Amino acid sequence: MKYLNIVNLSGLSVGILSICLLLMSLSFLFGQTRTHDLGDFKYRVEATDYLNTNETQPLGEWPQDHFRYANIVFYNSGFTIGNWVDVDGVVHSKEEFFWPMSYNQAEPYGIKEYRRYEPPLVYVYSEGQLLLSSRPFTGEVVPDLPADAMIEVRYKAQPGFDVLKRSYSFSNPNHDDYTIHYCRYLTTFDWDQDDDPDTDPSQTLQDVYFFVGYSFQTAEGTYITYSRWYEEGKDDWATYETYTPALTTGTRDLQISYGWDGDHPDIVTFEPGGADFDDTGDPRFAVGSGGATPMPSGEFVSSSYQGFAALHVDTSPTNRTDWTTQPVSIIANMSIYNVWDSDFPGFATVWDWASSGTKQVVEDQAGWPDDPMFQEDEYPFQAFGPYQMSLGDSVVFVYAVGVNGISRELSISKGLEWRDWYRGGSSTFDNDAKNALIATGKDSLFMTMDRALWAWDRGLDIPDPLPAPDLTVTSGPNVIYLEWEDLSGEGDPDTGVPDLDYYKIYRKRGNFLVDEYSELNEEGTHLVWELIAEVPASVTTYNDSSVIRGQPYHYAVTAVDDGTQNTDGLFPGQSLESSKYANRSEIPAYAFAPGAENTDKIRIVPNPFIAGAIEFNYPGTGKDDLLLVNLPPYCTIRIYTATGDLIKVIDHQSGSADERWDQVTESNQKIASGVYILQVDNAKDLEGNSLPSAIEKFVVVR
Repeated sequence: MKYLNIVNLSGLSVGILSICLLLMSLSFLFGQTRTHDLGDFKYRVEATDYLNTNETQPLGEWPQDHFRYANIVFYNSGFTIGNWVDVDGVVHSKEEFFWPMSYNQAEPYGIKEYRRYEPPLVYVYSEGQLLLSSRPFTGEVVPDLPADAMIEVRYKAQPGFDVLKRSYSFSNPNHDDYTIHYCRYLTTFDWDQDDDPDTDPSQTLQDVYFFVGYSFQTAEGTYITYSRWYEEGKDDWATYETYTPALTTGTRDLQISYGWDGDHPDIVTFEPGGADFDDTGDPRFAVGSGGATPMPSGEFVSSSYQGFAALHVDTSPTNRTDWTTQPVSIIANMSIYNVWDSDFPGFATVWDWASSGTKQVVEDQAGWPDDPMFQEDEYPFQAFGPYQMSLGDSVVFVYAVGVNGISRELSISKGLEWRDWYRGGSSTFDNDAKNALIATGKDSLFMTMDRALWAWDRGLDIPDPLPAPDLTVTSGPNVIYLEWEDLSGEGDPDTGVPDLDYYKIYRKRGNFLVDEYSELNEEGTHLVWELIAEVPASVTTYNDSSVIRGQPYHYAVTAVDDGTQNTDGLFPGQSLESSKYANRSEIPAYAFAPGAENTDKIRIVPNPFIAGAIEFNYPGTGKDDLLLVNLPPYCTIRIYTATGDLIKVIDHQSGSADERWDQVTESNQKIASGVYILQVDNAKDLEGNSLPSAIEKFVVVR
């Protein structure tokens, strides 16, 4: 490809701008995003190169198959310059550039996505229609890409940087909890739509510092709002810690900035009348805005640690060796309000902080260790420099950001044990045991950062699993059929030698994501993605007959290699599995009973429908679903009010005896309490023979 040599990463860069920008240029890029979605850590990249969740959803999620498990709320990067001279000869001192302010919309600028493999196509035959479940891919396939995915953002930044940022992610299960970010700043003195310098190109930018910061969120199960873990993480802490890598020698120590959930001093009971407790880990007590609906299911919704660390920092524009004492300055915790005001507390300017050499830890923060309410957010920043930069000079720094912690399965099971202890049961898993378990997440995060450094030091050359196969999911009579692409002849990504061993089949009943509110319950039981089968490499079909008629199911199929080509990974000989997120069927499939040969026994389930009796209603994808059963294979369904007003027409052509209705009318209104009439006509059997029409009544109570 004519594009630059992706493996040669030594000469590129990224940048950040200030708020005075050409609104037309910036508005062109609002809403343009690409997503790393092949691993447990899902990370979205914004073309604007910053994140503000007042404008969009959070950026990072872990694990990505759970509902609202967000980890990153705000993101900023930029630079601050000791001295530079504008076109009018005015000297600017200690000026910071926090926000993008000038984008060039033409090639080679903008946001682009590259993948080693074309994303798999996923089709679902559901309710009489063949639907494309996979999302369109508008990027470019690059077979020799050093990672499974790369997203590139490139733009111009005042007062004259050409900024290039590349982020990398892997589907290798040992490396899917982080993304690596390569940032290059090239001095051009040009920041507008043409190529000419916009200020004096003979000057030198004095004492330039680059910085990056992430505001972490540990209340993953809530997206910060929707429960009492609100107030922008006011019971959370952030710090940094020096970690000596275990996987590489003779390299840099990692200065890891990270955040975690603490104990909110004002929340002392889990349930009304209960004993005092330490809310570290946020055992789920409720759902809804402000925790309006009690839901004491007890699983820990804030059990992860999230952080970032520099993997490489150029020594100078002419020396690409790693400046191992960088970052020069670290602030452990900022408020988003300070960021918006470009105000780093305790320092006159951002430049004064960046050049100070200060490395703040959690012990330096007000309220430590008892009252995190003193410190809003958990927003650590790191700064790199100083650099003297003339025309044509460039600087590169590289960092990893990631998340890890105890698994969701452990958060659920131990949450139930903790709840039993709290209620005076036989469990001994008390507050101290809970907090100690959750604290092991820090070790997991540090291991994740260690693996990121190991991968970077190898030029991103790590063992790679096979791609995920194309997948078709078909609803059938009391069964759901799976058929997928044959990968038995697919060569290993690194050696080209075929090494497929077998396939794994995963299934999720109910909603596509785990722990959507409609599936939560006080008992603390959860519908999760589960492994249901393993089949040999020679098999490319599976019939799932262990399904409940009328309930929604989602599937994923992965390819597992035999490990023979994995000779120099973290665990030589280890079998590697393709991404279990790559070909998940987001559209549900339903097993159904074959259409009836008559119209004598058509029924509506439940009848009556009582909105408040959720446990007795049909367990479909929505709490208001009605199931129409014993239908003929093909017919037209009309629903009327008791006064004869037609409110819904359903063309039933699936061959099934079942049809779902969400109680929404043709005018997109939810029906009210009352008596309704179901009419079935144009009925035909499987051979196309006409069947009699039928009428049934049903009742809805709200």
